[in-house]
Amino acid sequence: MFTSLLLTTAVAAGQPPAGYYPPGTLPTRATPVQIPIAPRVGSVIQPGQPGTLPMSVQPAPGGEKAAPAGDAPGAGPTEEGPKEEEAPEKYLLERTIEGTRFGELLNNRGIRIYGWSNFGYNASTASGSNAPVFMNDRANEFQLYQNYLVAEKTLDTEKDCFQWGWRMDWILPGTDYRTTLPRGIWNGQLTRNNGGPELYGIDPFQFYTQAYLPGTGTTVKLGRFATHVGYELVQSADTPFVSRSYMFQYNPFTHTGVWATTPVGDDWTVGYGAATGSDTFIDAPTNRLTFLGQLKWAPTDGDTSAAVNVVVTNPTFVPAEAFAHYNFYNLVVTQKLGEKLSYVLDAGYSHINNAPGVGYTDWYGAAQYLNYAHCDNVTSTLRVELFNDTDGFRTGFRGLYTAATYGLAVKPCPGVMVRPFARYDNNNRTNVWEGNQNLFTGGMDVVLRW
Repeated sequence: MFTSLLLTTAVAAGQPPAGYYPPGTLPTRATPVQIPIAPRVGSVIQPGQPGTLPMSVQPAPGGEKAAPAGDAPGAGPTEEGPKEEEAPEKYLLERTIEGTRFGELLNNRGIRIYGWSNFGYNASTASGSNAPVFMNDRANEFQLYQNYLVAEKTLDTEKDCFQWGWRMDWILPGTDYRTTLPRGIWNGQLTRNNGGPELYGIDPFQFYTQAYLPGTGTTVKLGRFATHVGYELVQSADTPFVSRSYMFQYNPFTHTGVWATTPVGDDWTVGYGAATGSDTFIDAPTNRLTFLGQLKWAPTDGDTSAAVNVVVTNPTFVPAEAFAHYNFYNLVVTQKLGEKLSYVLDAGYSHINNAPGVGYTDWYGAAQYLNYAHCDNVTSTLRVELFNDTDGFRTGFRGLYTAATYGLAVKPCPGVMVRPFARYDNNNRTNVWEGNQNLFTGGMDVVLRW
């Protein structure tokens, strides 16, 4: 009864519970409630946002990070110097409607509709739940992580004229919605299962209008968009592993507000905006003016890129709403080490005041990635991470987490990606996983693009 109430409170907050997650439940970003804190969801658990390609080509939150080339996450740049932009590959849905009256109607208006399904199975030394590891939190079970649908009218920034566009991303349905759903959007899904979240639900992950302003080259977005911070992504087809890093899971997923990017010279881009907070929609009790910022350096003919990202607000926990407003400072660096090998560093620091039973607390860490393209159809990725949840506010368990994950992304045919993986987690202070300080997980997921 107590754990059910705790989960309900955390989920309703749009952040992960501050304590134990019952087996089979998934929190979103953690928002403590007086007990060791667990991950978050909508208001419950929240991940940062990473990708698998070098930052300069990785998809960014809200579409800020350009869509990756190909569908194998983890692949780094393959050629030196700039490359002519290729038309995006078309999969089943677009090929089916191509040439039809409906297809021509969309094509004439510059509209694309596409998506994918992601599902898999993970084996685990835990018998019930892998939490605070997500998104594959359900130990020894099959999960349909996401049916992901995208409809968009893109901008052509090569044209020196005013343009407008829009984008909508939907998880419909999938278990990932439990961690991405923000406060203020269909939160009833998070309490319908005997006070806990329904296993499969819907999240309108992104919906925004955008405009391109000639002269300055500024692109402006208005609506709900993926965060600009971090390296990994919610979009499973464009991120290296089905299980995300702690850095991703316990920092922002989305923002609602306005976000603009302006190029400064050939190598620099400045991002700036304002939002209602992190992972909160238009919900007065949990909305708070928040500054979004980014300074990005990405030479078109260089092997290195770097971005400094911030999410800054009045960082305090709101007890009446069980909601956490926190500050996050993030650095992402990518380095090409050869024709097939690339390296990524994703480091960050977060802090909050007025945490239940703690007061001021922080969480911080760094994840490192080595991506190797064996051939056009096979890529491998090694991720090693250190993440310190000082007082257990975010994950529900205090201590230093050490995690190592290795996996392959294999494309046996166009539109299909198979990803076997193995992962080891350790907490140096707390018996996190059913009385153990260690967790071993492994399995395979499949991405079917349509």
